[in-house]
Amino acid sequence: MAGYDLAEGRYENRALSDDEMWSAFSNLFSSRSKNSSSYKFGFLKAIMDNLYNVDENLTLTFDQLFGTFTEVYWNLVLKHGIRQQPVSERSDGTYLEQALNLTAVKYTITPEIPFESISDEAKIEVCKRIKSKCKVNVVGALFGDTKGLFYSFSRKEEWLQINPQMYQFVCKHKLAIEKLNYYEWAKYLEKINDDSVMDHLLTKIDKSSERENLSIYRRILFEEFENESCFYCGKKLSNDGQKVHVDHFVPRAFIKDDKMWNLVLACPTCNLQKNDKLASIIYLEKLLDRNKKIVLVNKKAKDMGTYSAQNLRAVYYWAKINGYDTIWQPKKMKEV
Repeated sequence: MAGYDLAEGRYENRALSDDEMWSAFSNLFSSRSKNSSSYKFGFLKAIMDNLYNVDENLTLTFDQLFGTFTEVYWNLVLKHGIRQQPVSERSDGTYLEQALNLTAVKYTITPEIPFESISDEAKIEVCKRIKSKCKVNVVGALFGDTKGLFYSFSRKEEWLQINPQMYQFVCKHKLAIEKLNYYEWAKYLEKINDDSVMDHLLTKIDKSSERENLSIYRRILFEEFENESCFYCGKKLSNDGQKVHVDHFVPRAFIKDDKMWNLVLACPTCNLQKNDKLASIIYLEKLLDRNKKIVLVNKKAKDMGTYSAQNLRAVYYWAKINGYDTIWQPKKMKEV
Protein backbone atom coordinates (compact mmCIF):
# COMPACT_ATOMS: atom_id res chain seq x y z
CA MET A 1 0.00 0.00 0.00
CA ALA A 2 1.48 3.36 -1.08
CA GLY A 3 0.57 5.79 1.66
CA TYR A 4 3.13 8.60 1.59
CA ASP A 5 0.83 11.05 -0.24
CA LEU A 6 -2.30 10.31 1.81
CA ALA A 7 -3.89 13.22 3.68
CA GLU A 8 -5.72 10.81 5.97
CA GLY A 9 -6.09 7.08 6.54
CA ARG A 10 -8.30 4.70 8.50
CA TYR A 11 -7.11 1.42 9.95
CA GLU A 12 -8.97 -1.73 8.94
CA ASN A 13 -11.62 -2.28 11.59
CA ARG A 14 -11.78 -6.07 11.68
CA ALA A 15 -10.48 -8.95 13.75
CA LEU A 16 -6.73 -9.45 13.25
CA SER A 17 -4.63 -12.50 13.93
CA ASP A 18 -1.17 -12.30 15.50
CA ASP A 19 0.27 -13.44 12.18
CA GLU A 20 -1.37 -10.51 10.37
CA MET A 21 -0.04 -8.03 12.90
CA TRP A 22 3.48 -9.45 12.73
CA SER A 23 3.19 -9.35 8.94
CA ALA A 24 2.44 -5.62 9.08
CA PHE A 25 5.74 -4.96 10.87
CA SER A 26 7.63 -7.53 8.81
CA ASN A 27 6.53 -5.59 5.72
CA LEU A 28 7.86 -2.34 7.22
CA PHE A 29 11.24 -3.90 7.94
CA SER A 30 11.53 -5.77 4.62
CA SER A 31 13.11 -4.77 1.32
CA ARG A 32 9.58 -4.02 0.04
CA SER A 33 9.58 -0.87 2.17
CA LYS A 34 11.37 1.87 0.24
CA ASN A 35 13.33 4.41 2.28
CA SER A 36 14.76 7.65 0.91
CA SER A 37 15.46 8.74 4.49
CA SER A 38 15.35 7.29 8.00
CA TYR A 39 12.18 9.18 8.87
CA LYS A 40 9.83 6.19 9.03
CA PHE A 41 12.12 4.57 11.58
CA GLY A 42 12.22 7.83 13.54
CA PHE A 43 8.46 8.23 13.42
CA LEU A 44 7.92 4.66 14.61
CA LYS A 45 10.26 5.39 17.53
CA ALA A 46 8.20 8.50 18.32
CA ILE A 47 5.04 6.37 18.47
CA MET A 48 6.70 3.67 20.58
CA ASP A 49 8.11 6.27 22.99
CA ASN A 50 4.61 7.75 23.39
CA LEU A 51 2.67 4.48 23.75
CA TYR A 52 1.73 5.28 27.32
CA ASN A 53 0.80 8.91 26.63
CA VAL A 54 -2.29 8.01 24.59
CA ASP A 55 -5.69 9.25 25.74
CA GLU A 56 -8.70 7.01 26.41
CA ASN A 57 -9.25 6.66 22.65
CA LEU A 58 -5.62 5.64 22.03
CA THR A 59 -5.04 8.95 20.27
CA LEU A 60 -1.83 10.96 20.07
CA THR A 61 -1.47 14.49 18.72
CA PHE A 62 1.09 15.42 16.10
CA ASP A 63 2.55 17.86 18.63
CA GLN A 64 3.29 14.94 20.96
CA LEU A 65 4.72 12.77 18.19
CA PHE A 66 6.78 15.38 16.37
CA GLY A 67 8.05 16.76 19.66
CA THR A 68 9.68 13.37 20.28
CA PHE A 69 10.60 13.03 16.58
CA THR A 70 12.41 16.40 16.66
CA GLU A 71 14.23 15.55 19.89
CA VAL A 72 15.46 12.25 18.44
CA TYR A 73 16.84 13.92 15.32
CA TRP A 74 18.28 16.90 17.17
CA ASN A 75 20.47 14.56 19.18
CA LEU A 76 21.34 12.23 16.29
CA VAL A 77 22.05 14.94 13.70
CA LEU A 78 23.51 17.80 15.74
CA LYS A 79 24.93 16.08 18.81
CA HIS A 80 26.27 12.96 17.07
CA GLY A 81 26.67 14.18 13.47
CA ILE A 82 24.76 11.28 11.89
CA ARG A 83 23.16 11.89 8.49
CA GLN A 84 19.65 10.50 8.06
CA GLN A 85 19.48 10.76 4.27
CA PRO A 86 22.04 10.23 1.49
CA VAL A 87 24.05 13.27 0.44
CA SER A 88 22.13 15.02 -2.33
CA GLU A 89 22.97 17.81 -4.70
CA ARG A 90 21.80 20.28 -2.05
CA SER A 91 24.88 21.40 -0.16
CA ASP A 92 22.77 22.65 2.75
CA GLY A 93 21.24 19.22 3.46
CA THR A 94 17.68 17.99 3.79
CA TYR A 95 14.88 20.15 5.15
CA LEU A 96 15.10 18.48 8.55
CA GLU A 97 18.84 19.08 8.75
CA GLN A 98 18.36 22.68 7.61
CA ALA A 99 15.69 23.30 10.26
CA LEU A 100 17.89 21.86 12.99
CA ASN A 101 20.97 23.81 11.90
CA LEU A 102 19.07 27.08 11.44
CA THR A 103 17.68 26.80 14.96
CA ALA A 104 21.12 26.03 16.38
CA VAL A 105 22.61 29.08 14.63
CA LYS A 106 19.72 31.42 15.52
CA TYR A 107 19.87 30.57 19.21
CA THR A 108 23.68 30.12 19.35
CA ILE A 109 23.47 26.48 20.39
CA THR A 110 26.62 24.39 20.12
CA PRO A 111 26.36 20.82 18.72
CA GLU A 112 27.01 19.04 22.01
CA ILE A 113 23.99 20.65 23.72
CA PRO A 114 21.18 18.07 24.02
CA PHE A 115 17.64 18.95 23.03
CA GLU A 116 16.43 18.97 26.64
CA SER A 117 18.80 21.85 27.45
CA ILE A 118 17.75 24.32 24.75
CA SER A 119 15.24 27.08 25.49
CA ASP A 120 11.49 26.50 25.29
CA GLU A 121 11.30 29.12 22.55
CA ALA A 122 13.82 27.24 20.41
CA LYS A 123 12.07 23.91 21.05
CA ILE A 124 8.67 25.26 20.01
CA GLU A 125 10.06 26.87 16.88
CA VAL A 126 12.01 23.87 15.59
CA CYS A 127 9.25 21.37 16.46
CA LYS A 128 6.70 23.47 14.58
CA ARG A 129 8.92 23.68 11.51
CA ILE A 130 9.65 19.98 11.41
CA LYS A 131 6.04 18.95 12.09
CA SER A 132 4.71 21.15 9.27
CA LYS A 133 7.09 19.60 6.74
CA CYS A 134 7.59 16.00 7.85
CA LYS A 135 3.92 15.23 8.53
CA VAL A 136 3.25 15.53 4.80
CA ASN A 137 4.86 12.22 3.84
CA VAL A 138 6.12 10.31 6.87
CA VAL A 139 2.77 9.69 8.61
CA GLY A 140 1.16 8.26 5.49
CA ALA A 141 4.29 6.34 4.53
CA LEU A 142 4.37 4.44 7.84
CA PHE A 143 0.60 3.91 7.60
CA GLY A 144 1.04 2.31 4.18
CA ASP A 145 4.05 0.21 5.12
CA THR A 146 2.13 -1.29 8.07
CA LYS A 147 -0.65 -2.23 5.63
CA GLY A 148 -3.17 0.21 7.04
CA LEU A 149 -3.49 -1.87 10.20
CA PHE A 150 -1.48 0.11 12.76
CA TYR A 151 -3.33 3.41 13.05
CA SER A 152 -5.71 5.96 11.60
CA PHE A 153 -4.59 9.54 11.05
CA SER A 154 -5.57 12.98 9.82
CA ARG A 155 -2.90 15.36 8.58
CA LYS A 156 -5.36 18.27 8.62
CA GLU A 157 -6.54 17.71 12.20
CA GLU A 158 -3.10 16.48 13.29
CA TRP A 159 -3.96 13.34 15.21
CA LEU A 160 -3.10 9.65 15.08
CA GLN A 161 -5.27 6.92 16.61
CA ILE A 162 -3.79 3.47 17.22
CA ASN A 163 -5.86 0.41 16.32
CA PRO A 164 -6.85 -1.15 19.71
CA GLN A 165 -5.80 -4.62 18.56
CA MET A 166 -2.45 -3.33 17.38
CA TYR A 167 -2.02 -1.37 20.59
CA GLN A 168 -2.31 -4.55 22.66
CA PHE A 169 0.01 -6.35 20.26
CA VAL A 170 2.65 -3.60 20.29
CA CYS A 171 2.57 -3.33 24.08
CA LYS A 172 3.02 -7.10 24.34
CA HIS A 173 5.96 -7.14 21.91
CA LYS A 174 7.31 -3.65 22.55
CA LEU A 175 10.99 -4.49 23.07
CA ALA A 176 11.09 -6.89 20.11
CA ILE A 177 9.58 -4.30 17.75
CA GLU A 178 11.92 -1.59 19.05
CA LYS A 179 14.96 -3.82 18.49
CA LEU A 180 13.86 -4.62 14.94
CA ASN A 181 13.32 -0.92 14.27
CA TYR A 182 16.74 0.05 15.64
CA TYR A 183 18.46 -2.74 13.70
CA GLU A 184 16.93 -1.76 10.34
CA TRP A 185 17.52 1.93 11.10
CA ALA A 186 21.19 1.22 11.87
CA LYS A 187 21.59 -0.85 8.68
CA TYR A 188 20.21 2.06 6.68
CA LEU A 189 22.46 4.62 8.39
CA GLU A 190 25.56 2.50 7.86
CA LYS A 191 25.10 2.87 4.10
CA ILE A 192 25.10 6.66 4.13
CA ASN A 193 27.48 7.65 6.92
CA ASP A 194 31.24 7.60 7.44
CA ASP A 195 32.67 5.12 9.92
CA SER A 196 33.77 8.02 12.15
CA VAL A 197 30.22 8.64 13.43
CA MET A 198 29.00 5.04 13.57
CA ASP A 199 30.55 4.00 16.90
CA HIS A 200 27.88 2.68 19.33
CA LEU A 201 25.19 3.52 16.77
CA LEU A 202 22.42 1.36 18.28
CA THR A 203 23.02 2.94 21.68
CA LYS A 204 22.88 6.42 20.16
CA ILE A 205 19.53 5.62 18.52
CA ASP A 206 18.10 4.03 21.66
CA LYS A 207 19.16 6.92 23.89
CA SER A 208 18.38 9.72 21.42
CA SER A 209 15.32 10.81 23.44
CA GLU A 210 16.78 10.14 26.89
CA ARG A 211 17.04 13.05 29.32
CA GLU A 212 20.34 13.72 31.03
CA ASN A 213 18.99 16.00 33.76
CA LEU A 214 15.97 15.17 35.92
CA SER A 215 16.62 17.86 38.53
CA ILE A 216 13.36 19.67 37.77
CA TYR A 217 11.43 16.56 38.81
CA ARG A 218 13.53 16.25 41.96
CA ARG A 219 12.64 19.80 42.93
CA ILE A 220 8.92 19.41 42.19
CA LEU A 221 8.58 16.12 44.05
CA PHE A 222 10.65 17.23 47.04
CA GLU A 223 9.43 20.81 47.45
CA GLU A 224 5.91 20.90 46.00
CA PHE A 225 4.69 17.45 46.97
CA GLU A 226 6.85 16.95 50.08
CA ASN A 227 8.28 13.57 49.08
CA GLU A 228 11.05 13.82 51.68
CA SER A 229 11.72 10.11 52.25
CA CYS A 230 13.08 7.38 49.98
CA PHE A 231 10.10 5.91 48.19
CA TYR A 232 11.41 2.39 48.76
CA CYS A 233 13.20 2.11 52.11
CA GLY A 234 11.76 5.13 53.88
CA LYS A 235 15.11 6.73 54.68
CA LYS A 236 14.87 10.46 55.31
CA LEU A 237 16.19 12.50 52.37
CA SER A 238 17.86 15.90 52.42
CA ASN A 239 17.31 18.29 49.53
CA ASP A 240 20.73 17.61 48.09
CA GLY A 241 21.13 16.67 44.43
CA GLN A 242 23.93 14.25 45.27
CA LYS A 243 21.91 12.37 47.89
CA VAL A 244 18.46 12.36 46.27
CA HIS A 245 18.05 10.28 43.13
CA VAL A 246 15.12 10.43 40.71
CA ASP A 247 14.09 6.86 39.89
CA HIS A 248 11.92 5.60 37.05
CA PHE A 249 9.53 3.25 38.86
CA VAL A 250 8.92 1.30 35.64
CA PRO A 251 12.45 1.23 34.14
CA ARG A 252 13.14 3.89 31.54
CA ALA A 253 14.77 1.26 29.35
CA PHE A 254 11.22 -0.01 28.85
CA ILE A 255 9.02 3.06 29.00
CA LYS A 256 11.43 5.44 27.14
CA ASP A 257 9.88 8.53 28.71
CA ASP A 258 10.14 10.84 31.70
CA LYS A 259 6.72 11.48 33.23
CA MET A 260 5.90 12.56 36.76
CA TRP A 261 3.54 9.62 37.29
CA ASN A 262 6.46 7.20 36.83
CA LEU A 263 9.11 9.11 38.82
CA VAL A 264 9.89 8.75 42.53
CA LEU A 265 12.62 10.02 44.81
CA ALA A 266 15.01 7.42 46.19
CA CYS A 267 18.19 7.23 48.22
CA PRO A 268 21.30 6.36 46.17
CA THR A 269 21.47 2.83 47.60
CA CYS A 270 17.92 1.88 46.58
CA ASN A 271 18.18 3.55 43.18
CA LEU A 272 21.42 1.78 42.30
CA GLN A 273 20.27 -1.59 43.63
CA LYS A 274 16.94 -1.42 41.83
CA ASN A 275 18.60 -0.33 38.58
CA ASP A 276 16.42 -1.60 35.68
CA LYS A 277 14.28 -3.99 37.73
CA LEU A 278 10.60 -3.73 38.59
CA ALA A 279 9.83 -2.98 42.23
CA SER A 280 7.47 -5.25 44.13
CA ILE A 281 3.77 -4.75 43.49
CA ILE A 282 3.37 -3.27 46.98
CA TYR A 283 5.27 -0.25 45.65
CA LEU A 284 2.97 -0.06 42.64
CA GLU A 285 0.07 0.39 45.07
CA LYS A 286 2.10 3.02 46.94
CA LEU A 287 2.78 4.89 43.70
CA LEU A 288 -0.89 4.77 42.72
CA ASP A 289 -1.73 6.43 46.06
CA ARG A 290 1.02 9.01 45.58
CA ASN A 291 -0.21 9.89 42.10
CA LYS A 292 -3.80 10.18 43.32
CA LYS A 293 -2.66 12.82 45.82
CA ILE A 294 -0.75 14.74 43.14
CA VAL A 295 -3.80 14.85 40.88
CA LEU A 296 -6.04 15.94 43.78
CA VAL A 297 -3.66 18.75 44.72
CA ASN A 298 -3.21 19.94 41.16
CA LYS A 299 -5.10 18.41 38.24
CA LYS A 300 -2.68 20.18 35.88
CA ALA A 301 0.44 18.89 37.61
CA LYS A 302 3.41 18.46 35.30
CA ASP A 303 3.09 15.46 32.95
CA MET A 304 -0.12 14.13 34.54
CA GLY A 305 -2.40 15.12 31.66
CA THR A 306 -3.05 11.62 30.27
CA TYR A 307 -2.37 9.74 33.50
CA SER A 308 -4.76 7.14 34.85
CA ALA A 309 -4.34 4.43 37.48
CA GLN A 310 -5.51 1.87 34.94
CA ASN A 311 -2.76 2.87 32.51
CA LEU A 312 -0.06 2.65 35.18
CA ARG A 313 -1.21 -0.85 36.14
CA ALA A 314 -1.11 -1.77 32.44
CA VAL A 315 2.41 -0.39 31.98
CA TYR A 316 3.62 -2.42 34.99
CA TYR A 317 1.99 -5.53 33.49
CA TRP A 318 3.43 -4.95 30.00
CA ALA A 319 6.91 -4.46 31.46
CA LYS A 320 6.69 -7.90 33.11
CA ILE A 321 5.46 -9.44 29.83
CA ASN A 322 8.44 -7.88 28.03
CA GLY A 323 10.96 -9.56 30.33
CA TYR A 324 11.21 -7.21 33.31
CA ASP A 325 10.25 -10.06 35.60
CA THR A 326 13.01 -9.79 38.19
CA ILE A 327 11.16 -8.23 41.10
CA TRP A 328 13.12 -6.05 43.53
CA GLN A 329 12.54 -4.64 46.98
CA PRO A 330 14.95 -3.17 49.54
CA LYS A 331 16.62 -5.64 51.84
CA LYS A 332 15.93 -3.57 54.91
CA MET A 333 13.33 -0.90 55.59
CA LYS A 334 14.62 2.17 57.33
CA GLU A 335 12.93 4.27 59.97
CA VAL A 336 11.26 7.34 58.48
